[in-house]
Amino acid sequence: MTSTFRAGLLAGFIAGAGATGLAVLVLLFLRPTPSPPEARPRPPGSPDPSVGLQEENRKLARRVEELEKSRSIPPPTPAKAEKADPETPPPAQVGELFSKLTELGLSGFRSPKFAEALEAVKKGGKASIEYLSKVLGTSTSATERFYAAALLEGAADAAGLPSLVAALKGDSDDLVRRMASHALAVLGAPEGAGPLREAATGDADWGVRVNSAYGLAKLNQDDGLKILQEAYESSATPAEYRLAVLGGLADVAAPSTAPLFRKILTDTQDVSYLLASIGALEKMKDTEALPALENLSGSSSSQIVRQAALKAIGTIKN
Repeated sequence: MTSTFRAGLLAGFIAGAGATGLAVLVLLFLRPTPSPPEARPRPPGSPDPSVGLQEENRKLARRVEELEKSRSIPPPTPAKAEKADPETPPPAQVGELFSKLTELGLSGFRSPKFAEALEAVKKGGKASIEYLSKVLGTSTSATERFYAAALLEGAADAAGLPSLVAALKGDSDDLVRRMASHALAVLGAPEGAGPLREAATGDADWGVRVNSAYGLAKLNQDDGLKILQEAYESSATPAEYRLAVLGGLADVAAPSTAPLFRKILTDTQDVSYLLASIGALEKMKDTEALPALENLSGSSSSQIVRQAALKAIGTIKN
């Protein structure tokens, strides 16, 4: 991964993609065996001229026996029918899309290729999650591992949790651990609390610590919320990361952070900070914010801010 991409990615409030060697090798083992073509009855009035009438009759008799036997077979259950859905892409297709995505490098993260791969992963079910988990745990490419974690996040399948936890604890690449911590935060599984707490207090990378604190805060853990708020207020936090941290706090919208968001409403004209704060206070239904919101609804130079403030006022009052 280039230093340009590393510098361009925020604290880890990100989502992602990667691919080549291992993806292709795994793909070969997952490629399904082709099914034999379905036998079709001969069109009426066109017997095979290469056989006699008796042989043709014997064929028809065997076909009748097959049809009679098929009637005795109970119809498949809905679950089996769903598994046999021809529109569900096989793991091989997921591997192919994953490989194409990773060929773009990290710039493919926000490309249509990522959305296409994620859609295939969701349709692919268990086999796709197993594929991505294997890539995350064994690939020598940090880009592949990054994208595997990002797609596991997007798939929102609990089966991917063990590999994400393992990556958070042991992957050597900062961006991969950032992606794994962000995925665990977004998935919000209680079993992720322990690994997230360890990373929030002990990981060497600042972004991993912040992402992990965000995950703890989403799980209503006070220590995670404290770390996240301290990261926002710290002068050591890079300015370009503060808004990302504030976004995490706004997403959690814990009532204890209401004073912070109220202060932003009166202290800044930055639209991004104002919108994040208005959204958080609206989610909390914080009545103490009404005076500041009413002021913004009438005086802000930004129409978007005025509209957001009016919407928040309506939500809080109702």
